[in-house]
Amino acid sequence: MCATWPDSETSMSHAMMHDNPSVALTGRDLRGRISWICHGVRIAAVVWIAWIAVMALITWSNPTTVLDVYGRLVGADLTGVSTARYALACAIVAASMGMAAVIVFCVWQLFATYLAGRVFTVDAALWLRRTGFVVVAAVAFAVLARVLITSIFAGRLVVVATYGPLVLPQDLLHLIFALFLLALAHILKAAAEMADEHAQIV
Repeated sequence: MCATWPDSETSMSHAMMHDNPSVALTGRDLRGRISWICHGVRIAAVVWIAWIAVMALITWSNPTTVLDVYGRLVGADLTGVSTARYALACAIVAASMGMAAVIVFCVWQLFATYLAGRVFTVDAALWLRRTGFVVVAAVAFAVLARVLITSIFAGRLVVVATYGPLVLPQDLLHLIFALFLLALAHILKAAAEMADEHAQIV
């Protein structure tokens, strides 16, 4: 899927070379500078998804503990929750894990693009934008899942728990991060397109 390392510059680097030759980098030079961090991020993403999968499996395999936590959350005794309702909650958790897996896939592809030497390119910007969109969707689904699971266990719609609303400050932080990715992707895509146009002219 990934192209081999070229010895010629990427389109943006090529365009910049005409203005300042000292900033031009070959593909091999670029790989030497960014490969370690690209591999590190990809490994971290895999470790993250594996970690939360194991934690979710351990946590949700103990219904008594889970129901006790949610019972304190809604201020009610949930020991009578049926197996079917608990299974439905587990299915929602699995769907949330699926969203997390898509994030990891996008991160993996994004940094694979960088490792292929295509850093300041349109396809790299598009993968960054896809990552941002998936993070936005994951944040929205996480909030929805929180409400759905709590409501399923409580047997009624629950938006505000005993400690406050089910929308948490970290949800806003994650959303801000996703919007930052989208903004950065938009900027890099515009810059790459301009560099391509300039390279064609010169």
